[in-house]
This record gives sequence, C-alpha cells and structure tokens, in this order.
Amino acid sequence: MQWLLKVFAVHKHYVVLSAALTLSLLMMALKEDRKAEVVRSTTIAILRGGQWAFSWVTKISDLRQENRFLRERNAELSFEVQRLRSIKFENLRLRKLLGFKEQCEFSLLPAEVIAHGTERIVNSILIGVGSEDGVRKDMPVLTAEGLVGRVFRVFPTTAVVQLLTDRNCRVSATVLNEKRIIGIIEWRGGAVLELKNVPVRSDIKVGDVVVSSGLGGIFPRGLKIGSVTKVGGEELGLFREVEVRPSARFSELEEVFVVVRQSKAEGKTE
Repeated sequence: MQWLLKVFAVHKHYVVLSAALTLSLLMMALKEDRKAEVVRSTTIAILRGGQWAFSWVTKISDLRQENRFLRERNAELSFEVQRLRSIKFENLRLRKLLGFKEQCEFSLLPAEVIAHGTERIVNSILIGVGSEDGVRKDMPVLTAEGLVGRVFRVFPTTAVVQLLTDRNCRVSATVLNEKRIIGIIEWRGGAVLELKNVPVRSDIKVGDVVVSSGLGGIFPRGLKIGSVTKVGGEELGLFREVEVRPSARFSELEEVFVVVRQSKAEGKTE
C-alpha cells in the first residue's frame, strides 16, 4: 500500500492525465444510453474512494492521538513504579534503622545528614541536630552498619561530625577473636582503614571483626568498625600491617545516630 502511495505522489500528474484520457476514450466509445450509467457508476466509485480516504486519514489521526495518550500514560506509570520502588527501599531502610535503635544498648538520637565535606580541615558531614537537641562535642556517631565518627563542632541546630576517614580521627579498637588484640584505627587513604600498633606475632585473620575497645573515653566499647581484609607478613619489624574495611558506607550516609548516653556498663550519662 505504501509503495502505491509513493508512486502516486511522484507521478501524480501523469496518473491523473492517464485516468482522464482513459475516461474520455471510454465515454466516446459508449452509446448515449450507457454514458449516463457510466457517469453514475464513476461518480459513486469516486465518492466511495473519497469516503474511504477520508476515513483512513481519520483513523490515522485517531491512532496518533491514541498512541500519544498511551505514551504519556506509560511515562506516568513508569514514574509511579519508580516512586513506589523508592518508597519501598526507603521503608526497608527506615525499618532497619528503627530496629537497630530498638536493639541498641545506648541512647541514640537520630539525625539527618544535611551535607558532606563542610569543613576544610576535617573530612566531615553536617547533621541536622545540635546543642538544642542535647548534642555535645566528641559524642560518637554511628549507623546500623557501624561507627561513623565523632561530633567535632556543635551549633544550636546542627553539628559537624568528623568521620573515621579523616587522618586526625583515631579510635582504640579490639579484634574480636580469642586473643582480643588491641590497636589504633586510623585512615590510610582510599576506602580502607588501618589497625596500627598490632604486635608482629599477633594472631589475626582476614574476616576478623574489629570493634571499639572503650579505651580513651570517647567511643564506648563494642561499636563495630569493620572487618579485617588484609594482614601483613612478619617482616615489617615490631608491628604487623592490618587493613580494615569499614562497615559504615561513608559515601551513602543519609541518616545517622548520635550516642547521647552510654550504657550503664560503660559509665555515666553524657
């Protein structure tokens, strides 16, 4: 059908002329009583053809409108699916945070992460709670996955949190194995931490969990920091190199908890 339309569009003048000549010759060859019948039949055929062409154009217009409506509806439904999917993940994440808060032995203050990297001299985040909410300097900050850092600077309604991924942030830590080895967690650059001051003959294996030791007076004992991913050999002198991958996902922080009070086993209320 399309190729016929293309041929007619290119050679329409010749087609019309040929049709007119054919019709004229036909009329000349017919008798007078047949001419009226041919004219009537031709007129009916032309009208039917015009009606078919008009209905065809109308159908194409209707199909285009229907197609446009379906595309718009499809876009709306796609957006709705994405929104519902986002809500689903948001609910799962909030349930996880709520469950962690209910099970935690500390008194926790939830806080929204407002911004990342607000301090020039400190690798930090800005959270939406401050002194008016009971936040004080050096309070630990964590997520359901693990330790994030400590409160570095406090304002009335916001606070700056120094992350574990800051070179000046150090945490006394314990390896959860039979030996309960103690070291100092420091950021070594990139996405990993380093457990320093670990004796060279210490029994540490990849996969061992590292938690805060409670020493130093800032971080309570037992907050998960990460897991051992690499253990150096015994040829590096007095201490062994231990690489730790943090449990908290620092690039994805949206909500955190401020430890506003330690458990009774850890001492007095902040």
